Amino acid sequence: MTYEEWKDGVVAHSADGAAIPCEGTSTACDETAAIAILLFPGFSLLSLSSFLAPFEKANAILGRQRFRWTFASRSGVSETCSLGLAMPAPLRFSEVMPKIPLSDSTRMVVMVADGAVEPGVPRELAGSIRLCIRQNIPVVAIGTASWLLAEMGALTNTECTIHWERMAAFAETFTGPRVTDAIYTGDGGIWSCAGETSAFDLAIALLERTLGPHLTAEICKRNVAEGARDRTHRQTGWSPWSAYCTSDRLPQAIGLMERHLEDPLSLEEITDTLMISRRQLERLFDTYLGTSPYKYYVKLRLDRGRQLVESTNKPIVEVAVACGFVSATHFTKCYRLQFGCSPTQTRLSRMNRMRSPKKARYADSV
Repeated sequence: MTYEEWKDGVVAHSADGAAIPCEGTSTACDETAAIAILLFPGFSLLSLSSFLAPFEKANAILGRQRFRWTFASRSGVSETCSLGLAMPAPLRFSEVMPKIPLSDSTRMVVMVADGAVEPGVPRELAGSIRLCIRQNIPVVAIGTASWLLAEMGALTNTECTIHWERMAAFAETFTGPRVTDAIYTGDGGIWSCAGETSAFDLAIALLERTLGPHLTAEICKRNVAEGARDRTHRQTGWSPWSAYCTSDRLPQAIGLMERHLEDPLSLEEITDTLMISRRQLERLFDTYLGTSPYKYYVKLRLDRGRQLVESTNKPIVEVAVACGFVSATHFTKCYRLQFGCSPTQTRLSRMNRMRSPKKARYADSV
């Protein structure tokens, strides 16, 4: 399939990637909103299907092809998701992207990525994406696609989000974006979400702007969803204890800790801020979390350290400082006690995991 065939509505795709003809009158096709889906290596199939399912249900409810989409990849053949399945992607980035800002047929560009993104944005993307943004064509970043937008320089002073596993590394690597742990964001025509099931919530938000709340409520119903979460929901805000914790001091204490990972507060500073005694604070952590405030705080800092070790190439000493440890030696000792291996071993394991898919792709191409 060529870009012209897709642009003119000759062929579209359903959510499972199967080609379907554009039916109905010419007027119906003229009103169809085209969506360009850009797939990157190791993308999440759950993210992709969660995002597209509401659009497919909207077509079914309206009884016509109100939305159509196609998939593009760097190769123009297919792209492999994190499950190892190949998704047909019959258009090349280099073919589709330079033409999108020059036409009025594409209503949205959606970038889908997952896991650790390979450094270096395909050069055929950066200029076209920035031009789309300037021409008010919505750009949607799902999962770690926010990282790619940041590398393009498209997120300067822009609110965005990324999967919480990559958030620490993202914040350390880029200073321009205003990163938040919301499940999705929208700022100046740039939309981003954490990926996975949050892609469904973002799709509902986008559809509600076009079709209204009554139709999106029916879409949720057909997807067996009670409703969609709004952008105020945090990725890491829910915990099992939150359902039965009667005190607001525990989430407040945890919030203080999360905001002060690089410059840890003393327990006295936390209790003074919350206006409770140290004994009260210890009792809350023991009752609901089965640990002490000190151990929980150290675990938060080590979790951040692990994210930085796995997702960046920062020296271990810089990771230690970013997590509030006085030295790399102390950080490594605590890290080994928590995770059973050293930061260096974790980084080597990550490198081996990233190398294996590349070898597999090379073998397939030979």
